[in-house]
Amino acid sequence: MKKLSLLPFVLAVCALTAQAQTNVLRTGDTLPALKLNDQHDKPAVMPADLRQVIFAADNGGAGLVTAWLDAQPKDWLAQSKRVYLADIHKMPGLITRMFALPKLREKPYPIVLGREEADLAMLPRKKDCVTLLPVNAGKIGEAAFVCDAPALQAALK
Repeated sequence: MKKLSLLPFVLAVCALTAQAQTNVLRTGDTLPALKLNDQHDKPAVMPADLRQVIFAADNGGAGLVTAWLDAQPKDWLAQSKRVYLADIHKMPGLITRMFALPKLREKPYPIVLGREEADLAMLPRKKDCVTLLPVNAGKIGEAAFVCDAPALQAALK
């Protein structure tokens, strides 16, 4: 019985070890080349003159970004030299295939999807917030976390 009581501790240590092995991007780091697909399963294209990465690590952040982007012209991301990345790796596969992807495919703007844990693990994140990463000549600037619609609107104008 005592062996079972150690299981939560062992799982927590394993989770912390996995997090420690992922190096989160910091100011001055080079934005890594991402080989990911968008919601239409097409290879994502990162513009050479990319200015900003908009990243949603969870549903809270994704809801903020989606509400903002739905109100913009469909080419707003390309015109403003931004990309939108969404981490969906925690979503169960059946839910992803049957509900999430069909809904995402209705969006007129590209959403680059991280489907595996390692795909976007290097990006800084904060629960229920959007991460905004400025990019200048391929180098990452200081991350900003935006956690409500008015702040997102102000940051993206």
